[in-house]
Amino acid sequence: MKTTYLVWKDPNCGGINPEWDFLTRRQFLTLFKSPEGKKRRFVKLHAVDDDGGDDRIVIEATKKEHTAWLKEKRHLQHLRDSDPGYTMVSYHQMETEEECYGEELLPDPDCDVEAECFRNFEREAVKAALSRLSKAERHLIEYLYLSKDPGTVRGYEQLTGVSKSAASRRQISAIAKLKNFLSESAGQNGF
Repeated sequence: MKTTYLVWKDPNCGGINPEWDFLTRRQFLTLFKSPEGKKRRFVKLHAVDDDGGDDRIVIEATKKEHTAWLKEKRHLQHLRDSDPGYTMVSYHQMETEEECYGEELLPDPDCDVEAECFRNFEREAVKAALSRLSKAERHLIEYLYLSKDPGTVRGYEQLTGVSKSAASRRQISAIAKLKNFLSESAGQNGF
């Protein structure tokens, strides 16, 4: 098992966009035992090689990161000590037939692939529907609804010189066409 030692090139960076120095074990131990090294904090992590082997990384960390790591380490040790039947299982060690690690099989509650697919379909349908509008209708819809700072019919009148009533009629017509195009699209896609 190989250990990689990473320390900040600038110890005063506070972990903000650090540049890293790779040290040998001897260099790291010399730094760690020095007066400068006593002021610095390090955490020990496990890593995976490209060939699938497990390695360790000792990396410099901020006080907050170091405290969180120590808390987790102590919690795991408490669990081991409090229950002699306690067994730690690493999802990483659970390789599957699909050649992926166990943690890759865990669901991500922050990711809803189905909803994201539907959003992508909806975006594409709206783009297609917009492309079927006339240039003047598309310009009006983009101005009223799709720009970073959506405008008003009155603002459109001032911008283009098209009367407010004509712009309102164009808006109603364009929205009706969009609804029609989108309902046709939804029917074709089975939604």
